[in-house]
Amino acid sequence: MANVVFLTREGCVNTVTMRANLDDALKALALPNDYQFIDADTLKASDPRGGYGTPTVLYEGRDLFGMSEPGVPHPAPT
Repeated sequence: MANVVFLTREGCVNTVTMRANLDDALKALALPNDYQFIDADTLKASDPRGGYGTPTVLYEGRDLFGMSEPGVPHPAPT
């Protein structure tokens, strides 16, 4: 499922819960759970995905909860 991206970073306290919820939702929809799992800290500074809070799930490049794509350069994570 190249069109689904799970973004997180080391130390994100909500990653485990969000990933379990995503896996459960995909299973309920009878969809595969072979989505991309990306550590946002490994993205290039020019990649807007690094500016999303974590965890974030993107579908076809858009945040599931409607957050606009972050501009670049983006602020450092807090």
